[in-house]
Amino acid sequence: MRWLVVLALVGVGCGGSADAGDGDGGGNPDAGALADAEVFRGDGATCFPLPAPTGATVVVQPSQAAMLPSIVARAAGDSTIVLMPGTYPVGRLNLQGSSVTIRSANDDAASVILDGTYTTPEILSISGSDVTIAHITLRRAVDHLIHVSPLDGGADVRNLRLYGVTFEDAGEQFLKVNPNAARSATAVIGRVECSQFRMTASGRPNVERTPGGCYTGGIDAHGVSYWTVTRNRFEGIYCAGEGLAEHAIHLWVGGSDNIIEQNVIINCARGIGVGLGQGTGQLQRTIVRNNGIWADVPFFDTGIGIEDAPGTKVLHNTVVSADGLTSFFASIDLRFAATDAEVRNNLARTIRVRDGASPTQISNVSNTPLSWLVSPATGDFHLTAAATGAIDQGTGSSESGFDLDYQLHNAGAGPDIGADERQP
Repeated sequence: MRWLVVLALVGVGCGGSADAGDGDGGGNPDAGALADAEVFRGDGATCFPLPAPTGATVVVQPSQAAMLPSIVARAAGDSTIVLMPGTYPVGRLNLQGSSVTIRSANDDAASVILDGTYTTPEILSISGSDVTIAHITLRRAVDHLIHVSPLDGGADVRNLRLYGVTFEDAGEQFLKVNPNAARSATAVIGRVECSQFRMTASGRPNVERTPGGCYTGGIDAHGVSYWTVTRNRFEGIYCAGEGLAEHAIHLWVGGSDNIIEQNVIINCARGIGVGLGQGTGQLQRTIVRNNGIWADVPFFDTGIGIEDAPGTKVLHNTVVSADGLTSFFASIDLRFAATDAEVRNNLARTIRVRDGASPTQISNVSNTPLSWLVSPATGDFHLTAAATGAIDQGTGSSESGFDLDYQLHNAGAGPDIGADERQP
């Protein structure tokens, strides 16, 4: 596929920039594009494996699963723990060292499974910097599959990269990111990309239920800055009537300058959240762009929610759902006076503004006909020829970024509305 050649030239997979609002459109200007026929559905198939490890390596076999906690705890800087194919029943792995990589031997997440068997609170606890986790599967933790938090009295966790990771069935949030207890250190500069987050039917009964709630979600990150969440797929993160689950992607409680882009979210209770409520600490200057969100389960509430979050930009997203969903509230929901978001070039069913929010709305479409999209239920958000109300009907923005196929919004007389730029 042409994408693989492009990524080999870029050198590190999906490209993109850690800086919000760079003038080249928000991504790597040297990156190429998928043809519309090469459908991106967020399944990792269009993401290049990371380069081979350099430096010291420690090769681990499944028969050594009981030794893995001590191997991880003792990992030296600039080293890679290479996991051979197989299933590793594990307890908590504490990774406090810096410049450590954990990855599969064959770059195939399905071949290496770290299984918490619902007996360990969390599988991987990360408090070191310059850590990379790549091409492995983590599943069945009581609480979190990965928990990122600085040590008390320690420095920020910096430069975390989660790449090509499969997160499956957590009792609480799949990826949890917290500051330390004193809130003197947090997680700065992180990337979550080319990964999959999925709740299965067998995993759903193990979700922690709270009074009136369903305490699970995909990514739940507090106080992060300069994070990029890109080209991931989230699927099935909801509870079947026992309460409202958290978002597939949720950044809140402070922080700034994050990007959420080019993700595919299918049948999750809530899609993307920036902030939550008032008085929890404002998250500033977040860009939410070129994401595709679909739901046809009754438990879907909101696609993109922006609450008490100044400087947010919501650009070129496609947020649609089936009719008759009993819990549906809004495709895009904007709340509270500090929310002065720019909402531009989005395809939606409905956009709600409430509680004093004052967004700028430009070139959005509500009541989007499903005939405009190829197959959103399977994650194909390409525009059809029938989408005349979206094709070339958008307005330009220097921060539009790349569409789901890594193409700029410049194929016609004007940018297309939504997460796909239809090619001639």
